[in-house]
Amino acid sequence: MGRAGSNASLGSARSNKSSTYRTVARDSYVDDSLFGNKSPSPSKDVKQQPQSPGATAKATKSMYRSALVKAERKPEVVTLTEADLQRMLADAPIMTAEQVSSMRHAAEERKEAERAAAKARKEKMLRLEEEARKQAPPTESQVVRAQADNAMLSRAHQLLEEEKDEVKHMNQMVQYAKCVAVRDKQMQEKMSAMLAEEEEQKRLDLVMEIERLRALEAYQARDVQRREEQARSAAILQEQLTERQRQRLREEEMRDQERMAMARELERLQHEEAAAAAAKKARAAALMEEVAASNAEQIERKKQLEQQEWEEEMRIAEYIRRKDAREQALAAEKEAIAREKEMEVARLRAMQEKQADHQSEQDELRARRYQEAKEREWRAKERAAAERQAAMMADLAAAREAQMRSKLVAQATMAQVEQTEFMRVLTVNQEKEEQQRSQAAAQHQISEAYKRDLLGQIQAHAEAKRAERAAYLEEGKKIRQVQQQEKATLEEIKVRKLQELACSGVPEKYQAELARMRIKSAK
Repeated sequence: MGRAGSNASLGSARSNKSSTYRTVARDSYVDDSLFGNKSPSPSKDVKQQPQSPGATAKATKSMYRSALVKAERKPEVVTLTEADLQRMLADAPIMTAEQVSSMRHAAEERKEAERAAAKARKEKMLRLEEEARKQAPPTESQVVRAQADNAMLSRAHQLLEEEKDEVKHMNQMVQYAKCVAVRDKQMQEKMSAMLAEEEEQKRLDLVMEIERLRALEAYQARDVQRREEQARSAAILQEQLTERQRQRLREEEMRDQERMAMARELERLQHEEAAAAAAKKARAAALMEEVAASNAEQIERKKQLEQQEWEEEMRIAEYIRRKDAREQALAAEKEAIAREKEMEVARLRAMQEKQADHQSEQDELRARRYQEAKEREWRAKERAAAERQAAMMADLAAAREAQMRSKLVAQATMAQVEQTEFMRVLTVNQEKEEQQRSQAAAQHQISEAYKRDLLGQIQAHAEAKRAERAAYLEEGKKIRQVQQQEKATLEEIKVRKLQELACSGVPEKYQAELARMRIKSAK
């Protein structure tokens, strides 16, 4: 493993080093056998024979050239440092995977530290360069550009100032003053140059004076109109302040009304809760009365059912009795008819016996047969009536038994229904009581939540009013500051205009109007 480590180290050294030959010193000894050359090195001779500095330099150059030629011929030849040579000659250490990993981590940490140091040096250099650039005096082109920018900004600022109404009015005064000054100069020139036109000039002076007076009147009328507008604005402002005061009073009244409404709402909720409790008691009493009425109705219904059953039994018995009476009357009627027929037959037979004995015998035989048939028929009818009577009695007994069974079943069913109804009413009452308790709790929670929300809204409303008032005062303060700045700016412009008039040679009498002009705060 030591030999393999040495070979690997040698390979890595060969791949990482340059193939050029470097001289460590002029008189150094290099063993060419390390580079694959078995012939004796000429440097030995150089070492044994002292030479002059010039010869030594030439020898060194020749050694450089020979080394370059050898390097070109053999690309695998590399230059090794003393540390690499010692590392190659030393025994290769046997390292575990943890040691290899730790060495790799250490190498990466060294590289990271080197990168961080390089980055810090770069940032420091950039920072120093930036500071030097900031501290360096501006160039001539930069100065010229800054002057041009300042001039342009100043010109733009002046143009913006010239757009204001007060400045325009000042410009009118300045132009008028210049115009009057020019006119005075012209008049003086004309008076000195053309004495012959003095009368005409006086007339022209009078006309121009009239125009000036008209202009002054127009200016005065404009000032009067401006003052009137200012008075109207002041009246409007006063009216706005009065309206704001009235609005504050209305808001105070609204807050009082809201507080009164909240008190009334709380009182109403208390009344509603009391009414709900009374209604609950009334519903409970009504429910108990309803249960008592239902029980009484059930008892009355039982009595009516029993009465109806007894009346039904009486009707059945009356029907059977009437049916028996009808059947007996019918049987008696049939028997009477049969006896009358037999008596008629006997009478006829007696009459016929007188006529013919044979015929009487035949008649007697037929009458006997007829009577026997009638008797058989009557007995059959009696037997059938007895069977019907027995069947009717059996049916009546079965009906009575079935009626008794149905009565017992109905009574048991009624008892079960009553018990079920009682349990249902009891459950409903319990559910209603529980529902009423939950409703009362929910109503209490709703009332509490409404109270909290109402208090929160009142607080939020008060906070909003305070914020609005503070914003209003801050806005007024800013407006006053802006007005003061505007007034100061206009005063500076006025002074500059007066200086321009003075520089232009305008007399002071024509500067008086502009000097008397009062700068008022902008609305």
